[in-house]
Amino acid sequence: MQLNRFLQFGWVLAAALIGISLAGGFQTTEIKIGTVDIVRLLDQSDYGKEGQDIFKKMKSTREGILEFVDNYRILTAEQAQRIKELSLKEAPTKEESAELDRIKAEVVATSKRSTELATKPNMTPEERTLVEEYARRSQAMNDAVQRWFKDFNNEMADFADKRKLVGLTKARKAINDVSKQQGYTVVFDQSTAPYGANDLTDAALTAMNAKS
Repeated sequence: MQLNRFLQFGWVLAAALIGISLAGGFQTTEIKIGTVDIVRLLDQSDYGKEGQDIFKKMKSTREGILEFVDNYRILTAEQAQRIKELSLKEAPTKEESAELDRIKAEVVATSKRSTELATKPNMTPEERTLVEEYARRSQAMNDAVQRWFKDFNNEMADFADKRKLVGLTKARKAINDVSKQQGYTVVFDQSTAPYGANDLTDAALTAMNAKS
């Protein structure tokens, strides 16, 4: 499996997803226009950095599960499921960590045994039966890895979508507060006004972090 394909949609939000002007709501006869880099605001805010850290941890854990099962495909369905459950625990107990290590060690030992049998010239009937069992497990784990790969992608995409919605709400509130305080009539995202003056990104970043 090409694990480098895993979850390659990243965290930083594209400015094209915003595509709107952000009104400050300040009532004045003079039009005062500002700009804000919404991508930098979301990416560099405390909320954004927290999301990146969580995302990286989730991604690393799930890649580790897929990589282990992909490398040692002679797991039983029960072993694979338990490895997945224990690995995904946010705060496993010492007993659970020990159980995970024990199961992985058993799997590695079984894999070594499978390799030995694969090169043995004259197998006993029992050994031949065992080799056939390992082959069945390998096919089942291939199907499991493909299924989990899709499930993990969907899970990570759902996480990113939810963080995006909350982050946009926080960013809009910060931009609104700053624009009102500084008397701006309209604030545009820099993707729609790349050469605009009066960049409010730093001020909005400070305001957004103060609210977190």
